[in-house]
Amino acid sequence: MLSKRISAGFIAMAAVAGVIAAAPSAAAVDRTCYDGNFCIYKDSNYSTNNSMYRTKYESARWDIDMPAVYEADSSWWNRRSQSSKTYGGRWMSWGVEICLIPGGSVNYYWDANDDGASNTLNDGNGC
Repeated sequence: MLSKRISAGFIAMAAVAGVIAAAPSAAAVDRTCYDGNFCIYKDSNYSTNNSMYRTKYESARWDIDMPAVYEADSSWWNRRSQSSKTYGGRWMSWGVEICLIPGGSVNYYWDANDDGASNTLNDGNGC
């Protein structure tokens, strides 16, 4: 009887160990700014140690669409073929904070740091 309990206990422990050993490791988060995207980074110098967003769309409300960089943006990279603008207020209000031409980037700008709340993706009108 005792040997059956020991055997059952051993089998249960082996099953748990097998599940733990087979569990996948956490996948790394892809924070690459791909061609065709406007990328907003929480940290300066395009650091990927913290939050970043890449978008191909306008957003009137970063607080909803990109909450980690809402009024917490520090660097920007425009990998689109049109210019991109960030604004200090929601709904593209309170003036332009950053305007980037196609391929343009800003690794830090004190006056726009932690101010972004919305963005437009222009149709070729430039900055």
